Amino acid sequence: MQTVRDRALRKLLTHLSDSVTDQWDEIAPFQSSDYHDPALAELERDRIFGEVPFIVAHSTELAGKNDFISVELPRNKAIVIRQKDGSVKAFVNACRHRGAELVTEESGKCRIFSCPYHRWSYDPDGRLRNVTLDNTFGDFDRSRFGLVELPVEERHGFVWIIDNARREIDVAAWLGPEMDGILAGFGIDRLVSIDPHTYRRPTNWKIMQDGFLDNYHVKYAHPNTAGKMLHTNAVAMEDYGRHFWFLTSRKSIDQFIGQDVTWDPSMVNHTIESCFLAPNTMLLKHATHIELLTFRPVGADPNESIMQMRVMAPTVEDSGLAEEHWEKRWKKNWDILISILHDEDFPILDGSQRVLSSMDAGTMLLGRNELASHLFRREVRRLVETAPEV
Repeated sequence: MQTVRDRALRKLLTHLSDSVTDQWDEIAPFQSSDYHDPALAELERDRIFGEVPFIVAHSTELAGKNDFISVELPRNKAIVIRQKDGSVKAFVNACRHRGAELVTEESGKCRIFSCPYHRWSYDPDGRLRNVTLDNTFGDFDRSRFGLVELPVEERHGFVWIIDNARREIDVAAWLGPEMDGILAGFGIDRLVSIDPHTYRRPTNWKIMQDGFLDNYHVKYAHPNTAGKMLHTNAVAMEDYGRHFWFLTSRKSIDQFIGQDVTWDPSMVNHTIESCFLAPNTMLLKHATHIELLTFRPVGADPNESIMQMRVMAPTVEDSGLAEEHWEKRWKKNWDILISILHDEDFPILDGSQRVLSSMDAGTMLLGRNELASHLFRREVRRLVETAPEV
């Protein structure tokens, strides 16, 4: 990464000096139907989220044996649970008897999943444990009626899933050697997830994703918050095909403009390293922590999405801070993030979804300077146009 960071830093400083940025080849038109078409939304649900890995948790959210989370995925409602051997499994959150929901809590610890309807029960590994009044129910092969398992893998401190019981998962292959190496170097598995937040929004998931890839809007949408600290419309990009890495900067980097500099550890105080992990994830590496934002549709509804935001930081012990100071720091950080989201980002993105339902919205444009959004859309198109395996 030293070579990549060096090259990006030099390019970024030149961009800031010349008031330019990395660019796509040409302006691209798009239509409002991209965000409202039910047929397209169904294809995205199945050909994107039903075919490729995406992140649903940080490993520390399942810290101990039998710790679980429940997750609303585009195709399935799921339970993700830590096994007694330390591995992770994921299951469809439905009893195999009559389909009752097994878990309603967002998270917890559970030694037995017990159905509220007829009290069938399941072990944490998904095996059917008990059929109530089984002497009258009738004989059947219980080994075939454990919980339906979804492909899941733990890698780089994250829990990844494919929302399709018929698929197999290989996160390293999906990431490719470049992005797999970048994530390995970030040491995310040594961090802890601090109070992850989930938001259900009346907005297409692609509008949400675009909003957090966009470096063009910073000083306009956030003039009194992020716009005071961060440069707008200045990005140095590395395109890895499915995924990409890019460098943006804080305004404190201005002291280096015009100088012949190379990357050293102090540059983390003046830059933000960002990764787009296809199909739906934005990762931002700051000097003190990492932020992760994921976006996914609610079923095949083009007008609703789920956004999850995570802050991952060194543990109290690794930070060298007193526990009280550590807690205050991350509470303050979350208060700032929530304020920006609710007061500045969400009103604009929700409003876009509303007005793009207008019958005569007309053709819109994605500028050459909006490179990250072009690359995101390139991957969405590729996946949607790829017929899945039978």
